[in-house]
Amino acid sequence: MSIDVIIADDSAYLRKNIAEILKGSELVNIIEFAKDGEEAIKFVKKYSPDVLVLDLLMPKMNGLDAFKVIMEECPTPTVILSAISPKNLDSSIQALLMGAFDYIIKPGGIGAKDLPRFREELLAKVLIASQSQIKKIFKKEDGDYGKGKSLRQEIIDQIFDFGQYLNTLIPIQEAKENQEVIDIGKTKEVQKEATGKSEIKQIEKINELSIKKSIKHKESAKLSKINVAKPTLKTLLQKSLPSLQKRKEPVYTPNLTPIKGVSISSNIIVIGASVGGPRTITTILKEIPRNFPAPILIVQHLSAHFMEAFADNLDLECKLKIKVATNGEYLKPGVVYIAPGEKHMEISVDDKRPCIKIYKGTPVKFCMPSIDILFFSATRVYKDRTMGVLLTGMGSDGVEGLGSIKKVGGKTITESMETCILFAMPKFAAEKGYADQILPNYSIYPEIIKFCRK
Repeated sequence: MSIDVIIADDSAYLRKNIAEILKGSELVNIIEFAKDGEEAIKFVKKYSPDVLVLDLLMPKMNGLDAFKVIMEECPTPTVILSAISPKNLDSSIQALLMGAFDYIIKPGGIGAKDLPRFREELLAKVLIASQSQIKKIFKKEDGDYGKGKSLRQEIIDQIFDFGQYLNTLIPIQEAKENQEVIDIGKTKEVQKEATGKSEIKQIEKINELSIKKSIKHKESAKLSKINVAKPTLKTLLQKSLPSLQKRKEPVYTPNLTPIKGVSISSNIIVIGASVGGPRTITTILKEIPRNFPAPILIVQHLSAHFMEAFADNLDLECKLKIKVATNGEYLKPGVVYIAPGEKHMEISVDDKRPCIKIYKGTPVKFCMPSIDILFFSATRVYKDRTMGVLLTGMGSDGVEGLGSIKKVGGKTITESMETCILFAMPKFAAEKGYADQILPNYSIYPEIIKFCRK
C-alpha cells in the first residue's frame, strides 16, 4: 500500500524537513508541495491525496480558507501544522471544528532533544489519518455505513494500540513564534547528545531511506487499495517507527463508592471524545436549547494550548454557555464545562453540592484529561441520573467509564460507525455491551434532551 501526501507550507525550508521526516516511512509517497493556499487547493483537486499536511499562515490564500474549500469540494484527511499564537490557535480550532483530522505544533524554536518526538508524532498522525473515514463521511458516498465493515475500518482496528501511543506524546511547544526553525537534519554529534545512541540509529535509518526515495509527481491519484494478504498497517508502522513500542498501561483502579448525602437537582450529561471530536461535539451541542435543565461536562483530548479557543468557538456556535472548567466551581444547569488540557476533571462534592475538581494526576489509558475519570466520578455522585456519551476517537479511554454508568442504571450512548472519524472508542464500548444506543452523531442530541427533561 502507498499513502500519497501533499505538504502545504510557505516555508521551503520546513517543507523540505517535513518531507524528510515522512519519507522515513516506506509507506509514504510525497506527491506534491504547495507554497500557498491556492496551490494547496489545486494540487488536492488534481491528485486526490490520502493526507494533506497543511500550514495555516500562507500567502495569497491562508490555510484555513483553503481548508474550507478543500472540505467542500474534495474532502481530504488533513493534519494541521499549528504555531502557538492566539491567531493560530483560534484558526487551528476552527479547522478542527470543520473536520480536520488532527494537528501538530510546529517545531520552530524547540530544542534538539524534542525533535525525535516530533518526528514520531508527525509520522504516526499522517499514517493514521490516511486510514480515517473523512473522505467517506464528507463525500456522503452511496451505501449504508452501518452495515458490514469497511476494509479501512479493519485496518483501523489493527492500529488501536497506536492510537493509545499518540496519547502518550506531549505536544511540542514553540519557545518563540518567530524563532528560526531548527534544522531537522542536525549533525550526528548534536543528535547523539540530544537523543542518545538508540535514537541515532533511528535517525540514520530515516535519513538513509529519505536519500534513497525520490519525490514522485503523479498526474492523477486514486485511493490506495489495501491487500489484506500483505503485512498489516500495524507491522508497517512498527517498521516505519523503530522506536515505537507498545507501552505498558499503568494499572488504574477507580473508586466507585457512591457519595451519599448529595443534593441533586437535575440529571447530568458527561461526554468524551478524541480524534474527530471537536466537529462532532459542535454537531451535538448546537442543537441543544438555551434553557437546557442540566449541566454538561466534556473531556476532549486536545492540547492545553487549544482549550480556551475551543471553548470560545463552541460558545459562539451554540446557544448554551460554554466554558473551560475551573477547580471548585459548582455545577449549574445550562452550562457546558470543558476539561482543561493536561489535567483531569471529575465531579466532586462540596457542602453537599456537586462541584468540579481539576487536578494534575497520573494519565489513565495514557490520557490526561481522562474520559474514564470523568465518567467514573459521575456514577459516584449522580448515579442513575447520569447519561454518558462516547464519541469518535482512537484508543479505549472512556470505555470502562461508560460501562460503570450502565451498571448503576444510567443511560449510555456511543456514536455509530456511520459518522465516526475513527471508530475505536465507541466500537469497543459497544462490543462490550456498554451502549444502550448506538447512534450517528446527528441523532444523539434528541436523546440528551429527552433524558434531561424526564
